[in-house]
Amino acid sequence: MSRLDKRVAFGQVLGSRKDEECTPDIVMVGGFGNTGIIFTEEGVVVVDTAPMSIARVVEVIRARTDKPIHTIIYTHGQGDHAWAAAPLLEDAVKRGHPRPRVIAQEALLARFARYKELARQNRFINNIQGGRTYVRPQPGDKFMPDNVVYPDITYRDAMQFRLGGLTFELYHYMGETDDGTWVWIPERKTAITGDLNVGCPNIGNPFKVQRYEVEWAEALEQVAEKNPDYLIPGHGVVLRGQGIQEACLVTAKYLRYLHNEVVKLLNEGCWIEEILERVSIPDELAKHPYLPPIYGCPTYIIHGIHRRYAGWFNGNPGELFPAKRRDIAAEVVKLSNADSILKRAKELQKQGNVQLALHLADFVVYGSADAVARKEAFQLKAALLDEKADKEYNTIAKNIFLVGAQKAEDEAQEQ
Repeated sequence: MSRLDKRVAFGQVLGSRKDEECTPDIVMVGGFGNTGIIFTEEGVVVVDTAPMSIARVVEVIRARTDKPIHTIIYTHGQGDHAWAAAPLLEDAVKRGHPRPRVIAQEALLARFARYKELARQNRFINNIQGGRTYVRPQPGDKFMPDNVVYPDITYRDAMQFRLGGLTFELYHYMGETDDGTWVWIPERKTAITGDLNVGCPNIGNPFKVQRYEVEWAEALEQVAEKNPDYLIPGHGVVLRGQGIQEACLVTAKYLRYLHNEVVKLLNEGCWIEEILERVSIPDELAKHPYLPPIYGCPTYIIHGIHRRYAGWFNGNPGELFPAKRRDIAAEVVKLSNADSILKRAKELQKQGNVQLALHLADFVVYGSADAVARKEAFQLKAALLDEKADKEYNTIAKNIFLVGAQKAEDEAQEQ
């Protein structure tokens, strides 16, 4: 099986593979990013627009009603939720309907601006995270499509409106993003939560900006207080009944536990390496069926919390202004030699200590002047990363390993 075949497409893991009805007037169109559709006598409300399923959203709406699409709500500004509203506006033009209004939390505008400013960087890191390729950004690379529809209405903390006898309550939260919105429809006891409900929360993503563990927990608790009968998440299947309470509250408990542990250890004067070593999650949380570390994982979350409350200094003054790793590696190779380092790395690999073997291989990769030794080191690194990928449960880590293995293999051919 090729590395490309082994990579994890997040739509396969996080996406729903079917449409679901919550109530006769509320349906979810499933996809990598889900869309909530609410039908009323005065028009249709659409929550989130995902590029891969937006055509089906239009089909589902028009199979049930000729009424106009009245409002589009973005739960946040990421591409799988807010980048595909254009076909809904085109449908309105085609039918002679008024242009649907678009609502989002006010921080979404800054998010869109950042995506434009760092378009090439975002494309670069998303290609690695998605297991596609390691190619440095190129001039002209785009991230957001040109036809993204900006909101007409933004709000700060909360807002609500009524349409066709239904109330739509919008609440701001901070979690995976700082511009999150979750929607509550009290007459139908239905919550539409975007990426608030994603299993193990993706805090501390190795590539992405700061995320917010305590606020995420607070929002989950607020959803649970509503006691919903139905919950449409941004990814995955509709949650129903008592399962909603458990999913929200156990995730909130998990986040609060990790927050408290990291803060406690920071207050004891621990640095990040010791914090990672000492935090131990109780089995009731670590093995809970709602919290498999598929997208987020405890190590990421610890890093994310630490980054929020502490700086990047790791506690070792010798690494405050470190030498270049190539220079460090070259000195290590001089003290020993490339052959003995690679021999020891292979011994560690056989013993099952793949991570330590990787570190040794990197000394030769970065520090040896011998092209033959470097080629062998790159080949060994590719094999070690493949081995780690095969055993890795977390999808982001697996893809990073697979892309890294391909890059190492390509570099071996260049020696």
